[in-house]
Amino acid sequence: MGLNTAQVAVIYYPEKVNLAKLRKAVDSVATTKAFKSTLWIKTDAKNTGAKQATDALAKKVTHILVAGGDGTVRDVLEAIARSGAQVSVGVIPSGTGNVLARNLGVELNSLNTQVRRAISGIAHPIDMGIARIIHQDGTREERLFAVMAGLGLDAKIMLTTDAEKKRRLGWIAYVETGLKAIPLKYQRMSVQVDSGEPQPVRVVTLLVGNVGWLPGRLSMMPDAAMDDGVLDVAAIGPYHFWQWIDLWSRVTIGNNVVRVSRIGRKLLDATADVKTLENMAGKKIRISPDEPVELQLDGDAVGVVAEVEFEVKPRAVLIRS
Repeated sequence: MGLNTAQVAVIYYPEKVNLAKLRKAVDSVATTKAFKSTLWIKTDAKNTGAKQATDALAKKVTHILVAGGDGTVRDVLEAIARSGAQVSVGVIPSGTGNVLARNLGVELNSLNTQVRRAISGIAHPIDMGIARIIHQDGTREERLFAVMAGLGLDAKIMLTTDAEKKRRLGWIAYVETGLKAIPLKYQRMSVQVDSGEPQPVRVVTLLVGNVGWLPGRLSMMPDAAMDDGVLDVAAIGPYHFWQWIDLWSRVTIGNNVVRVSRIGRKLLDATADVKTLENMAGKKIRISPDEPVELQLDGDAVGVVAEVEFEVKPRAVLIRS
């Protein structure tokens, strides 16, 4: 890297970032002769990342660091993916779930390590998901996501979780809100994977993911990978008490202990109960609920939708970690 040929832009959410510590960590890496002066761009309530990313790209930066939660990261990555710019992105986890950072293996407890790898770590492309949404009122929009989409209870939790409680308690706040949502509402949906026949499912929640693991080492989609060119689906529909026990045993003990071996994976697949958890994968997933249902993307509530088509966008962005 030659003299002043690289430049870092840091896009940060000011309410969740210790700016003094972040500046010190960035300056320790990006103040050599190879780098121009770092750009510092904060988000606000109106512009939550996309505009800031577009502004940074217009200045021809070579590295973008995102310090914020999954929603801020999603906004920035969507703008970069749509631009087609060959800029690398590093994630500095500063939110509640930090799900993308966890799946990338980002060191959550060392800011200096996060920053060093975000600027000079190994760069690798990851996929993103495209969500083509038909809203309840018939309006349409298209959004990109990096982590996962959820329809049903998952999205309802995002819609109803108190913002202050979410800030204080983190992922636990979602669990508490989910428990308060019981008795659960089951949704009937049609799921079409690629060119296959539509398949009816009866679920509490349906996830479409680009990554597999949630905080707490939970996974509804343990085979999901960020760079495999497909999206994974988890249809979650336990009805009886023992089916909930089966579900939680699969996503905790099953995924963390049994599934790590080839024999264990075969055993879990052979004993799968589609009423508990059914997994699918494809490049294009079309979800048609019998009645409008809540939708979330990367933890941000979208609202009530009538239909969604998901499609993978392979190698959409370049991530350093």
